[in-house]
Amino acid sequence: MKIINIKLFKITAAALMTALLLISCGNKTNTEKKSSDENITVKEEKRPHWEPTAEKICVVFGYGYNSEEFIKAEVAHLEEYYGLSDGTENSGLIIPYVYPDDFKVGNTGRISKLVNYLDDVKVCGLITVGAPEYTSNTLSQLKEKMLIEEPVAANKDDSEEVQGVKPYPIYTLFPQDDILAIEATSDFVMDRAVDQSDKIEDMEKEENDASDAQLVKTIDIQPILDNAIDYMLLTKKPLKSDAKLLGHVTKIAGDEYKIKRYIDPETGLSSINHFIIEDASFSSK
Repeated sequence: MKIINIKLFKITAAALMTALLLISCGNKTNTEKKSSDENITVKEEKRPHWEPTAEKICVVFGYGYNSEEFIKAEVAHLEEYYGLSDGTENSGLIIPYVYPDDFKVGNTGRISKLVNYLDDVKVCGLITVGAPEYTSNTLSQLKEKMLIEEPVAANKDDSEEVQGVKPYPIYTLFPQDDILAIEATSDFVMDRAVDQSDKIEDMEKEENDASDAQLVKTIDIQPILDNAIDYMLLTKKPLKSDAKLLGHVTKIAGDEYKIKRYIDPETGLSSINHFIIEDASFSSK
């Protein structure tokens, strides 16, 4: 009897151990699957949801970047990543404008209207993409409204501070305006490795033709624009025209592109804040 009981005990114990192992394996599989699902969720999450902000970054889309299809996709992206401003402090970061549609006076686009648009807006940055002619004049007017970074007393014995606009960064990407003028009114100018001559006239005649679409596809503007916005939020002030500027612009362009200073073909002089961007295929040649 003792022998039989021992055998029964061993059989029962073995059965219990087997059952426990099966249950353990089942739980482990479920845990691993849950962990895998959590990893997928984390990977799919692009970035934390944007928060409302009183400060705004204005983005002006001009020649080569104003087609209906491009604007629809890009504005949707900016809305998802940064939020769009509705004119209040409890809205998103980005104020997008499209030239010429948002700047029409009669049938003519007037980029100068941007000065009025930004009145009473707490601007912390301005980015133009494909800036049209006379943009430099508009940027000059905006810069005239900027006072020194910290307001100072109007008089030594006056405790009241001078009210003005805090200086904010101005980034110019792939402009079609006079290059020397827009260099003088921007933190930096980023352009393609192409001849600048006759650029404005060509774009005025064919501002929405197939060649524009090719220009957009050649250099992916979306990550560059994201980098520019993020850099403005990071630095919170204009970039100085010094030896470090090339490094700043290189970071904004991203790893897929090569950045170098623009060299005037006539004088051979290197520009202080005008840079040429080359895509990977061009740079490798």
